[in-house]
Amino acid sequence: MVFLDIIKLNHWLNARKLTLNFFKNKNNSLYKKLKKNKNFKSTDREIKILCNNLNVDKNDLVFEKELPEFIFHSKKKIDLTKRPIIRDGIHFYNYYTLPSPKGFKAPVILDILCPHNKLPKLNNGHLEQAITINLGPGNIYGRWGKDIRKKENFSKIRFNNGKESWVVGDTYVEPTYLPHTYSLVDSTPSQILSYTAKSQLQKFVNNSNLWSEESYKNFLESINLNGNKVSFLKSFLNSRGIDDSYITKKIKISRQRIKKFFSTKGSFNKKDKIILIKLCKLMTIDPNIFNNRVFKEDPVGKIFNSYKNSIKSIRNYKSYKVSSMSASERYPDLYGIFIKVYKNKNVKDLIYHASTHYLVTSGKMKFHVKNKFQKLQKGDAIWISPYIKHGFSGNGSLIKISNGECLDYQDINEINKTFNYKNILKRIHKDDANWGYQK
Repeated sequence: MVFLDIIKLNHWLNARKLTLNFFKNKNNSLYKKLKKNKNFKSTDREIKILCNNLNVDKNDLVFEKELPEFIFHSKKKIDLTKRPIIRDGIHFYNYYTLPSPKGFKAPVILDILCPHNKLPKLNNGHLEQAITINLGPGNIYGRWGKDIRKKENFSKIRFNNGKESWVVGDTYVEPTYLPHTYSLVDSTPSQILSYTAKSQLQKFVNNSNLWSEESYKNFLESINLNGNKVSFLKSFLNSRGIDDSYITKKIKISRQRIKKFFSTKGSFNKKDKIILIKLCKLMTIDPNIFNNRVFKEDPVGKIFNSYKNSIKSIRNYKSYKVSSMSASERYPDLYGIFIKVYKNKNVKDLIYHASTHYLVTSGKMKFHVKNKFQKLQKGDAIWISPYIKHGFSGNGSLIKISNGECLDYQDINEINKTFNYKNILKRIHKDDANWGYQK
């Protein structure tokens, strides 16, 4: 028996244009359960009927528990997640996992064990972009490429053992699939906190892995021939049945000029941008999809922020002092701040749009949420749901990091361009309405 979610079921009934009466002759017991419009336990036979007729998988219909308000893990519990990593024939790292709900990304702490007299072996990189923070107590080397003579491929990531020590250390953001690895600078041990954001390419990765080999081969050929912007622009035009003849007629431009425009592989110049706007108006789409973007980053895509630079950003924020970490316009969901807690008043003055992780880096504090509190000390960690009021009191410091899970920048972009968004936002939460047909 599996518990099914009536909200998910109604969504698929609406999408597939199937009424409840359709299932009356298929299975009367299933029909009666659907008619109650409530979550229900389903037999294997009922699940099979639903999945076959809705053309979905069982996981598309199964009820999932609501997210908890927060999850607390003590340092002792985090230490129990320790697992060794062997690389290049040595004990290279130990990994520890911080709390998160099932299926969510979770930060990890790494013991850096590669000795200072050994060049650390590169990994293969990963799809998810990441933010990394030196937790100390030692400095470490970071490596991001084969030629270590280049600064972007090999440099120190320092720990702050001086003033404003709650700003723990250097931070950097790394892009998708950048190889990276770490080693000690001397005999002083050290740890890092590493946190990945869900890649915005993940949906495309999942879908494209279902494509045939021929489909993906043709896709790559198009990108390699035209570049990504022109290739996708041509795809949009093709899908709307718009060719060069129609373009020259509608936007009054010569065939020679439009041919030159489509041969552009780099950035669009001012004249090209005017053509782009006219083409997008012709297709009734937003030209920002194809706009050129320039990002401030080093030659391998990293953005580095020293702890000294972080100290310069120290500011008062509500009941705390905070300081900025490294951040990238390329990955607006992935960011963090250092927080100093120094007041004893019970406050709940923090609330965030996305789910958030905290790691205690020093001192003793209390975490306040609703009418509850949780004692905290160095090494403890918390995950908290979006839009939950909370706060901290006591004397200590925290790292706060988020990756946009629950509400990311693409969700915000969609909400911002949604027609009548206030009514839509009221409607979509736990909307259990069917599509309104009587039979």
